[in-house]
Amino acid sequence: MLFRRGLFLLLAASLSCGTALAQDRKTIRIGAIYPMTGSASFLGIPEDRALRMKVDEINAAGGVNGHQLEVITYDTEGNGAKAVQQLRRLVDSDKVDVIFGPSSSGEALQTIEPVNEAKVPEIAHGGTEKLVNPTTKWVFNSVPTDRVALSYVLSWFKKKGFKTIAFMSSADGYGQSGKNVLESLLPEYGMKIATAEEFNRQDPDMTAQVLRAKQSNADVMLIWSALPGPTIIARNAHAVGYGKPIVVGYGAASNELVEKAGPAGEGLYISSFRLLAPGSLPENDPVRPVTLKLFADYLKKYKEPPANFAQHSHDALLILLQAIKGIKGAVTRESLRDAIEKVEVVGANGRFKFSPADHGGLDSSSNPLVMLQWVKGKWQVAP
Repeated sequence: MLFRRGLFLLLAASLSCGTALAQDRKTIRIGAIYPMTGSASFLGIPEDRALRMKVDEINAAGGVNGHQLEVITYDTEGNGAKAVQQLRRLVDSDKVDVIFGPSSSGEALQTIEPVNEAKVPEIAHGGTEKLVNPTTKWVFNSVPTDRVALSYVLSWFKKKGFKTIAFMSSADGYGQSGKNVLESLLPEYGMKIATAEEFNRQDPDMTAQVLRAKQSNADVMLIWSALPGPTIIARNAHAVGYGKPIVVGYGAASNELVEKAGPAGEGLYISSFRLLAPGSLPENDPVRPVTLKLFADYLKKYKEPPANFAQHSHDALLILLQAIKGIKGAVTRESLRDAIEKVEVVGANGRFKFSPADHGGLDSSSNPLVMLQWVKGKWQVAP
């Protein structure tokens, strides 16, 4: 009798350990909310592709700490309300462990409250610093904020001797945040805005705004918008004979910018992520191996070079992998959140270093951007 009871307890303990181990080694579900259709699909498609490519690579190698990864992507269509709807679907029905995206600042800003209510970690891919400043418990970001990006642009302007700016910004979360950040930074660099023009990035013509920029006689035009607005402005500027340098912010850093601009693309500058021109990285740059691998892997799998935005989901996954490796015990939404807050990892966007006070993980020292110019059909590093 004692033997049977001992055997029963041993079997029960074994089954209990097996169950705990199975729970600890569960499949980790990543819910992605990306614009896969509509005008912002140029963001969502490369992000989804890069994420799935990297997840397949990780799973084929045995997963991370024994965990396999699963990706569930829903289309936001570039609509903030739809992004929130899809987020709730992922959280409540699909029981995901972490959210990647949304891809745009406007969409991502609308998810802050529901993400914090649901208590699920989100690694957004938006450019506005409002995503992480002020810090909220559950929201992180994988993209350099507009403050980091604009500090880089203004440093380059200062080097070129520019004093006045014709600022062209989209009437959305990305454009409005960029304008506020720019105004706060200008005194530090001894510059001023000669004229500030706003537009809807889907507008078919911005000639009126371009003419006012031309009349302002500013030293440089700075366009802060996602596509297609910057392409339309470039065409309009070319048509009216705008003769000053035109610099486009990183929200439109892609080949599509110049491909659709035609002759108007010649000479355009863009403050770009490194993935658009991976050869611009010096040999000793810690980001170089990560960027070159992402570029090569994506090109091999999809038979085309990756858009810049592929690195946002790629880096979000690197952040998640590092967090999982730091967890002792069960992987839960709470344990993932706590672990992300301690992550230090080198991604294509730079060296991330998160903390309870910093959920963006990147600053100017991360050196995430490079100034490029479109010359005779290719991007080259601007002097």
